[in-house]
Amino acid sequence: MSYIQTKFRGRIRPYNPSMLISTKRRDQLVEYCEQFPKFEDDASFNGIKIRLHTNIDHIHDFWTDNWFGACPDMRPHAHTYVVDDGGKIQLGEFFEKPVEQPEVNAGVAYNPETKTTIVLNTDYYGETKPTSLAMAADILEDQYSILSVHGASGAINGRGYLLIGPTNAGKTTHSYGPIMQHPKGEFHQDDWIFVRFFAGKAFGTSSERQFYMRTNSIQNFPWLEPIFRQNKLENVSPNAPRESFLPGLPRVMIDPKRIVSPEKVVDEIRIYKTFLLSRNPKDKMVIRSLEPDEAVEILSNAPEKWHNNYLTTFGSRKDSRRAQLFKKLFEIAQPYLVNTIAKVEEVRNLVIKVATS
Repeated sequence: MSYIQTKFRGRIRPYNPSMLISTKRRDQLVEYCEQFPKFEDDASFNGIKIRLHTNIDHIHDFWTDNWFGACPDMRPHAHTYVVDDGGKIQLGEFFEKPVEQPEVNAGVAYNPETKTTIVLNTDYYGETKPTSLAMAADILEDQYSILSVHGASGAINGRGYLLIGPTNAGKTTHSYGPIMQHPKGEFHQDDWIFVRFFAGKAFGTSSERQFYMRTNSIQNFPWLEPIFRQNKLENVSPNAPRESFLPGLPRVMIDPKRIVSPEKVVDEIRIYKTFLLSRNPKDKMVIRSLEPDEAVEILSNAPEKWHNNYLTTFGSRKDSRRAQLFKKLFEIAQPYLVNTIAKVEEVRNLVIKVATS
């Protein structure tokens, strides 16, 4: 299958308030960017329609694979411009605040008022995807009381659960194991879940149609290697040696029905349990239950706040709203703290035991 080597192999800068721009600057940049796109692609993010405008073939290709289609008669709620202008624009014309690595003439800016993201001079899909999800989160949490969770999810015997953790805590590893080891396990999502509340219940809705995954999953699941080699790859060749798949940067775009059998893939789950993942080598505890307020406090005080490094809106109002929605989730779906420093098999068996109780 095809692959692409991107200009940048990761995000250029962390998402923080320096990326926020005024409406005036947004309008100037959109006017500038509109001369470049050759693709306009619409996608549905739990009913929110986001339109991609890009002149980068790879971004267009991965975007159309990644997301569910949107209603053609609906106007977009938000816009993502992903433009390569050949390095002509300068950062002073792009950002309005000082940024890290000012020598790198690329990055991401967001205007919350108009729900517009602009990605400049990078073809790495891992910049486009998270900021688009963050825009959907921005809209859904305020207007529809829908919580966005950066995590993995599945179900066992119809009882859904979420795995929420910081980067590299093992969300993917510990979601696959229970699903594949249990005969009634079901695969839901690998990276992001929209959670809606109805009649005292919590439901998780799929965000991605195809998954944009790290290829280093083959370390824990070696049988994935030949499957990954047959799909679209980013920053690793399908003919590269196994070692090239093991760093944390290369990615694959893959249909989850190629990972597990189609009947084990579901688009919605009812959530009964939540697991907050941590890695603490000093703690012998593997799993313990949490009170809802305690779980909210862990997420709100985490270095990656809410265990979500995709978010692009910040401040006390947003913190209050997210705390409110997470508490609502934890009051419905009992939270547990899981120390993933333990052996994979031990964590897997405990997740299965708790998820089915």
